[in-house]
Amino acid sequence: MPTGSWTRPYDTGPSRTLTGVARLVAAVAGLLPLCGAGLAGVGPAGLVAVLGFVLLWEATVWRTFGLGVSVGDQGVKVQMILRTTVVPWASVERAWAGPATGYDAWAIWISTSGPVSEVETPIWRRGSRSRARHRRKLDPVAFAALLDYLNAEAARHRGTLPGWQISPAG
Repeated sequence: MPTGSWTRPYDTGPSRTLTGVARLVAAVAGLLPLCGAGLAGVGPAGLVAVLGFVLLWEATVWRTFGLGVSVGDQGVKVQMILRTTVVPWASVERAWAGPATGYDAWAIWISTSGPVSEVETPIWRRGSRSRARHRRKLDPVAFAALLDYLNAEAARHRGTLPGWQISPAG
């Protein structure tokens, strides 16, 4: 994997296509107020307000549909609506499942050795009763597979495997 590239280590299934279509529709719909303001002959102050709304809308659409966890040579990238956190592989201690903050759901958490000891991801196990829409929900098998993958990748980048220490020859 070349430096700078990020991949999603899980499959969102047919929802990936639906997400792309929804992103496109939402982005185009966000331009409607700007078009309406132009046709209505709104003054400069109104146009600035509408333009501000459109920019905020487009940024929110982009961030909402970009939620998830990506991995790359640099580490694990956790994308939430308001923030993106990159946890370097050297700082990843483990990935684990725990209760989501403020919801009746199970989320994937990443324990780190950095200044922030735990990072909650937007990945939830499907089947919870919560109706939060700003999360990626995986079926239990894919959820467990993602946990295993994150822990295996962390061990690989640290040069350790569970129960084994890999030391350089010399």
